[in-house]
Amino acid sequence: MNENLTQKDRIIQFIDKQGISKNKFYNQTGVSNGTLDKKSGVTGDTIAKIYTAYPEINLEWLISGEGEMIKSSIFWLYDNLESVREQYAAVMNIDPSTVSDKNLLKAESPLEFIPIFSHKGSHKCQGYLSIPNLSSCDGAGFVKSDSMYPLIKPGDIVCYKTANHTNDINWGEMYIIYLIIDGEEFLTIKYLKKSEIADDYVCLSGYNQKYHPKDVPIQSIRWKAIVKACINYNTMI
Repeated sequence: MNENLTQKDRIIQFIDKQGISKNKFYNQTGVSNGTLDKKSGVTGDTIAKIYTAYPEINLEWLISGEGEMIKSSIFWLYDNLESVREQYAAVMNIDPSTVSDKNLLKAESPLEFIPIFSHKGSHKCQGYLSIPNLSSCDGAGFVKSDSMYPLIKPGDIVCYKTANHTNDINWGEMYIIYLIIDGEEFLTIKYLKKSEIADDYVCLSGYNQKYHPKDVPIQSIRWKAIVKACINYNTMI
């Protein structure tokens, strides 16, 4: 780490390496023209704008010079809300103690943190996930079903947006669905397609060829959410 470099020096270093001109930088980030040529330091608002425009940049490197310039991963997992608070505060250049839990989980900041839920009864939050440029999600969860294998494997993470209105289905899209059939409860991931049986039925279709499409009454679906993103683990080591 070169301790003599300022945050502004690192910004210039980043755009030079990426082949981004200063004019293009100002246009892409919304940072005021001439900011990089002024003697003043960099504000938290400027850092937030840069991170929004270039989510691949390593915030720890940008702020303190620690680590690599570019993040090695396209997503980040956080074990608890306190680590989320520290990351948010670093981006906004504010005191972590001033950040409320409500602000952390609203999509009004440069970072959006998605809670990862357990579907074991209590719906307990197991951590938080941040993915650059992903539209608003209500939550995420670890996959247990193999209905989408090998596209989505058990142990992978899916991010979802609740779509619990039976008349509002994006046909052919992938959904997480909770349904009750003959008293049995099921939580699975399926493509929702129009049924050929009747208008009040829906066809559930998986990617895994060992499962055949199944037509079920729409009323049997008690909850559903459209899958917005999936994170595949190549190894759990």
